[in-house]
Amino acid sequence: MNSRARWPFVLALALLSLAASLAPGALEALRWERAAIADGQWGRLLSAHFAHIDTRHLMFNLLGLVLVAEWLLERWRLAALWSLLLASALGTGLLLWLFEPGLRWYAGLSGALHGLWAGAALAGWWRWRRPLFAGALAALAIKLAFFNDGPGGMPVVAAAHVYGAASGMVWALLRRPTRTLPDHFD
Repeated sequence: MNSRARWPFVLALALLSLAASLAPGALEALRWERAAIADGQWGRLLSAHFAHIDTRHLMFNLLGLVLVAEWLLERWRLAALWSLLLASALGTGLLLWLFEPGLRWYAGLSGALHGLWAGAALAGWWRWRRPLFAGALAALAIKLAFFNDGPGGMPVVAAAHVYGAASGMVWALLRRPTRTLPDHFD
């Protein structure tokens, strides 16, 4: 039953992103913006991941979400998916704040998406030791090391991808199942 949790998760995330990206004025109201966060608008650390620069940006991020869901999220519990997403999004936002002082604003799902990719691949490797998960981790490392440009010249904050992946891996490390701690899978 829980093995189907990934598609309601993807649908909910896609609908949130569509609403946050297509509503008039949403990008300015929701994006990660240093000055607004400094003024106490801490919600932007999370909301920025749902807002996108334009429809093309949104579609590329949603395509990435579908690919990650199809390959890595097959047997996840819904609560664990949301936990990993929120940890990745919050981690990305905080690390941008701490280590990118020149960054004025950021928007898009890609940082959190890299966290989903990294956290799911690492957790899956621990659970099943299948080559798929090791390959996903290797592909992520290659992508982060060599492919930092957006498709067709789309602007990218490459640091958000690295911070998202790091946040997802930290989540997986902190949630690593033990004999007394249940895991995130069916």
